[in-house]
Amino acid sequence: METESGNYLFDAGEGTSSSILRHKVDHKKMSTIFITHTHSDHLIGLFLLIQMMHLVRRKEKLDIYLPKEAISPVRNFLNTLYLFPEKLSFDLNFYRIKGGVFFEDRKLKVKAFLNSHLRENQKIIEEKMLKNRAESFCFEISLDNKKIIYSGDVGGLNDLAQILSDAEVLITECMHLDLFELLNLVKRYNIGSTIFTHIPSELEKYKEKIINQAKILRIKKFAFAYDGSIIRV
Repeated sequence: METESGNYLFDAGEGTSSSILRHKVDHKKMSTIFITHTHSDHLIGLFLLIQMMHLVRRKEKLDIYLPKEAISPVRNFLNTLYLFPEKLSFDLNFYRIKGGVFFEDRKLKVKAFLNSHLRENQKIIEEKMLKNRAESFCFEISLDNKKIIYSGDVGGLNDLAQILSDAEVLITECMHLDLFELLNLVKRYNIGSTIFTHIPSELEKYKEKIINQAKILRIKKFAFAYDGSIIRV
């Protein structure tokens, strides 16, 4: 997300670094990264991104917000990769995501809502006495007096229904949801702009049906987001 005060990255899956290079995104303007949860397709690109920034001798500090359960493992893995904080060319700061407003600067405010995406793992966590906390978040982003919802991954439509009121923009995954029901939810809350991302390959088979249903429901602005898409809100 690009604003007047800088660039913000929400999640960092595989290919993040190559995409940044391919689309000529200025990493120096990227001040903050937000990670919704620790599935690899939302986190694994972070490590190569940090290495890339170090190799090009970035000097600007980088702040990373992520679930509490991820902070120590991420730090440990960076050490495993020999990306020691003492050797990096820039200051790297980790902060815990908390429910409610957890980040604010002069342009952007981010509020977190715990969702049910990882809850199905609770039995395994308890049986194996693991330290996992099943933390997965949706974000409410306030920018230029607009309310933007970024879903991350969710466990169901209820995770979104609780936070969509008065939202002007919805950026939502469509990997784990019934998309026709999702469109009905978008219509119910009269969302100004809706962007589908995290797109499963099988969706291509019925993509036109989704587009036609959005037209039937008279959803205001609707788009699929792909690598390199530029969407103005």
